[in-house]
Order: sequence, then C-alpha cells, then structure tokens
Amino acid sequence: MSDFIDPESAVRLIQALDDGQLDYLFQTAHIDYSERDGLAGTTLAMGLPRDAVSHLVTATRRAQGLTILAGAWGDYAAWITLSAEMVELLHEIDIRSNFDFYSNSELPEDEVRALQNQILIEEVLPLGLARGEISPTNDIELSHARNGARRMLTEGTEPTTDYERWVQRFFDLMKRLPELAEEPLTVHRLLELHAMLALDKDSGGVLRTTDVIQSQGIGLSTDGTGAQAERLMSEMSAIAAYGTGRQKPFVHPMVKTIVYFYWIRRIQPFQVANALFARLVIHIFEYQQGYPTLPLTPLTRTAASEWAVPPPGTDVPRFDATTFVIKRLNLFLNAYLSAETELASATHRYRLLCERFKGLNINHRQARILDEALSVPTTVFTIKRHALSRGLAYETARQDFLQLVAAGYLEQQKRGRLFEFRLAQDAEKRLLRELM
Repeated sequence: MSDFIDPESAVRLIQALDDGQLDYLFQTAHIDYSERDGLAGTTLAMGLPRDAVSHLVTATRRAQGLTILAGAWGDYAAWITLSAEMVELLHEIDIRSNFDFYSNSELPEDEVRALQNQILIEEVLPLGLARGEISPTNDIELSHARNGARRMLTEGTEPTTDYERWVQRFFDLMKRLPELAEEPLTVHRLLELHAMLALDKDSGGVLRTTDVIQSQGIGLSTDGTGAQAERLMSEMSAIAAYGTGRQKPFVHPMVKTIVYFYWIRRIQPFQVANALFARLVIHIFEYQQGYPTLPLTPLTRTAASEWAVPPPGTDVPRFDATTFVIKRLNLFLNAYLSAETELASATHRYRLLCERFKGLNINHRQARILDEALSVPTTVFTIKRHALSRGLAYETARQDFLQLVAAGYLEQQKRGRLFEFRLAQDAEKRLLRELM
C-alpha cells in the first residue's frame, strides 16, 4: 500500500465518506474484522483507489484501537479493534470459565482424572516436536516419537530420548498448575519457572548473554532471532508488569494470554525452550485469571500448527493484531467446546459400561479392565499403569486386579519385579455368557 494519496483521490475519498458510501466498510469491520473483500469493490463502483480506501480504514482502526503490546524499548507495538466479533468471542469464553470436569458430569472422580490425564497426554505430545528439531525428520519418525512418548506417560516408564524428557518435564509441571499458580508472575518467578522446565541446570533460568541463540532447542524455528541480549531484562520486566498489573484502558485476560505467549516467543529470552516456556507461563496465567480448566482442554491437539505461527506484521514498528487475536480466541473457544464434547462422550461410554457389567459383582474400574480385555484379549495390564491413569493409590489399583483374579476373570504372572495381568483362559467365553 502506498503511503502517498494524491489530492484528487483524497478529496473524492472524503466526499464518499461524507456521503455515507463507505459506511458498510466500517460496519463490516465491527462484525467480521477479517472481511476485506469489500475494499475491492470501491475501485469499480466509486472510482476510488483501493489503496486509498484501505489506508483510510487502517488509519481509522488504529486510531480507535486498543494497544495490547508495547515493547520495553518502545521499538514495537500492537493494537486491536474491539469489534463485535471479538466481544462476542470473549463473552462465549467467559461464560465457560466456570466449566469444570467434576461438577459437569456424573462420572466418578477417578473417571474424571482418567479423562483429564488422557487429554493432557495428547496435548503435550505435539509440543516441541517439529521436523528438523530434536530427532524426527519425517512423518514416520514423527509418529514413532509420539507413540513412544505416549507409552512412556501412560505406563510410567523412564524417558529414553531428549524429546521424551522434554515431554515428561512439561507434563509433570502441568500436573502442578494449582501449586505453580500460587505465586505472581514476577521476573524472579519467571526465571524460576524456566529453571524448573529446562533439562540443563546450567541454562535453566539464565537469560541469553549473546544475540545469537547457540542451539535451536524447542520450538524456536518460527520466531525469528529474538531481542538483543542487552534488552532482555527490560523486556522481561515489561512482560512481568504486563501480567501482574492492571492496564488502563482494561485489556481482557484472554487477550493478555495471547500477548504473553507471543511476546515471550518474540524476544526469546533463553537459549532453549522459549516456546515451551511461553506455553507454561500462559497456562499459569490462565489459572490465575479464573480459567482453571482451560489449560486441561484440547487446545492444540488439532491446532498446533496455528499456534506455531507468529503474528503477521511483527517486522514493522506497529501492527494491527485484531484478526490474529480473533483467530486465537476462536481456538480457546473451540478448546472449551471440545472439552465439553469429550466429557459428554466419556459420560455416555461410562453409562454403557455400567449397563453392560451391571450383572457382575465388580466396580466400574474393574468393569473397564474387563471391557478392554474383551476388546483385545492379548492386552497386558499392570498395577502401575492402572494407578497412574486414574490417580489411584497403589493398593486400590492392586485390589482391583486381585479381586478379578480371585473371580477367575484374570490371571497374573510375575515378570521381573512386576506383576502382569491378562484375561484368564476360557474367561472370555464365560464372560460373554454372563453378560448376555
């Protein structure tokens, strides 16, 4: 777009604006901000240069916009226009802020824990895993790495690769969110959190001292070169003030969450794990701001590639982030909707499970074990996996299996120091008869 508008075009532009011929452009902006097709019609219908109309609309939006990001050194800033579309999205998110897995279903607590655990596992698997980083170089290796990490988290085995170690570390920290959210996100706390996350103790919580990142680490490939090292402490202070203070005019917490995430990624304060660190920080911030369930929803399972993309226009001093923020707010809303759907599906499956096994003198956990065994008769069960997936005490998980062994439905074998359980011989036929 040219910065120069010739006088004749300027006069015609003002006349069209005064006559109300451009009203629909501004109305559209406040309904669907990303809709810009109307600008093309101004050239044919009114003889107005598209660049001139676009210049006017952009300048008006900027003048009306709310600054949501201002770099510590004043060298960049971003704003949004509070369109009707954005306000509606924020409202839809806010009315779901009280969504809770426990109070919104008839599931027993261990069933809810199992569902949350399953969602969280699938959430952490894509984090930090991209082609060219760590080890996977193609789709087959990518799938293999994810399956290995999924097995590790499900069965409670030790990580064997750097990727699995990052996944395990992030997963463990996510399980500690209520505890981590107790302290405000000051600069000192931010450095502490990175130290908790980093695998290398020497680099954890230590700001970069060079302008060149020595190692890509986790998820840095799309975020540019980062801020100059001498500016990092100022930027971190500005980020901390942004999260702990109240802006005037008011900036909605969900908008601040988005800014938080991409601001940290923009400056890349550490040598490693900046994207993972940004993700951890925003989940703590969400929890602190009254959205405790949002971090445990399917936020990136199907949208990891969208979250990886930085805001457009970040290479210029000031940029309009409205469309970008609207798209991310949609991701937050979809995460809540997906969580509601998954909870409803889990509740439906639980009802079917209870109905199927109601004739047997067993609890719902044992019913689930038998249901899985009947679906795949070769399945091998362990006490550790059962306890881990459902948040059970070891003895409770152990008794679930021993009672099924005593009833003749399962058999146990010792493998090394562990007991393994599988469907007993002829138990399948017996169960199918009893369940008829």
